[in-house]
Amino acid sequence: MMFFNKFFSRAAMAALLVTLVTACGGGGGSAPTQTSLAGTPPLNNLPSPPAVSNLLEVTVDAGPKDTGYNVNRLYTTVTVCSPGSTTQCQTIDHVLVDTGSFGVRLLSSAMAPALNLNRLTGDSGFPLLNCAQFLDNSFAWGPVATADIVLGGKTAASVPIQVIADPAFNNPPLGCAVGGTAITTAKMLGANGIIGLGLFKEDCGSRCTGNPGNDVYFTCDNVGCTGSTAAIAQQVKNPVPLFAVDKNGVLIDLPAVSSVGAPRLIGSLIFGIGTQSNNQWSAGTVLTADASTGYITTRLGVQSLTKSFIDSGSNGLFFDSTAITKCGTSAPGFYCPTLPTTLSATLVGTNGLTSPVISFSIDNALSLFAGGVNNVLPTLAGTGNLNSFDWGLPFFYGRRVFFGIEGKTSTLGSGSVTGPFYAF
Repeated sequence: MMFFNKFFSRAAMAALLVTLVTACGGGGGSAPTQTSLAGTPPLNNLPSPPAVSNLLEVTVDAGPKDTGYNVNRLYTTVTVCSPGSTTQCQTIDHVLVDTGSFGVRLLSSAMAPALNLNRLTGDSGFPLLNCAQFLDNSFAWGPVATADIVLGGKTAASVPIQVIADPAFNNPPLGCAVGGTAITTAKMLGANGIIGLGLFKEDCGSRCTGNPGNDVYFTCDNVGCTGSTAAIAQQVKNPVPLFAVDKNGVLIDLPAVSSVGAPRLIGSLIFGIGTQSNNQWSAGTVLTADASTGYITTRLGVQSLTKSFIDSGSNGLFFDSTAITKCGTSAPGFYCPTLPTTLSATLVGTNGLTSPVISFSIDNALSLFAGGVNNVLPTLAGTGNLNSFDWGLPFFYGRRVFFGIEGKTSTLGSGSVTGPFYAF
């Protein structure tokens, strides 16, 4: 199971004329000031189910109010309820859809206290806390609570979720903080929370069931916090496998976008694979992923990047290159070629299957950011880690991308595949 889930983009965006805040996938954006949400919506009744029960609208837009300039962030709306209640519910918009992570994580500042969610306890009987560490050296810290999660016409009951930046727990232990920056506001996150719909069922798995030194789960008392084990049932969970039906995976279906970008885009998040008429597989590439990490391989030129993944929570394509001009201090971590640069790559699964050649273009990030007009930027790319290619949100534009969840079997055309896998 991946530990450093790439929630935010690999690099921080620069502060240009407006504040650029990265998308969930491995890096937090710099912000001149931090502002909390101005209050929270009142509790409400459970919303009426949509006409298509397994479909949820997703958007790429400007993000929550007063959070700066957000680009290539895929948002949806999540309803959270006190377990078993249909009236003690709250609908939260602009929650980041992240296929590079697992579990629901909502900012405390976006949640009404009247939800009164039950907190879980750890080994010592004290509250159980969760730490999500990101590759940009930022982290999310907060207690684990249970809630019913409603996504369109689907409900996952009594799901362990993380409440980010709960003011009752504002002193994360060194094992979580490791000198990083705590995410505490919507402005820092560029969203009101994260819904991790990746390849795995929970955020840690067996590594955290017997080892209290996992640096993911902790218990805290008045003195401080210590590492804790967490049973599978207690761990922060991907809600999709907990549905009654349509629970073997997800499909993200986004329209194509012109290379110049657009202010806004609307697409679909569809639950299940091969279970209803709207989530059928027709033809394409099916790549099984490593059962422990979710990695596949990207062949880029002479390189075989074995720690590659497809991640809707990253706001660009992130990979290491010495040939493409970097933006420098103007937009650290992003590429700024003088002219648009076109590259091609192929993806290889652990099943040995290879995708067709994928061509992609990279434009100057500073030019793309200019004016802060377009939130949809299909040619945005930046620097990544050695041996890794992060296929972020630009990969999704104009594609139907399937994510098969570990241990779940999906019908794909005339055959079947057991997750984890990617298909497109």
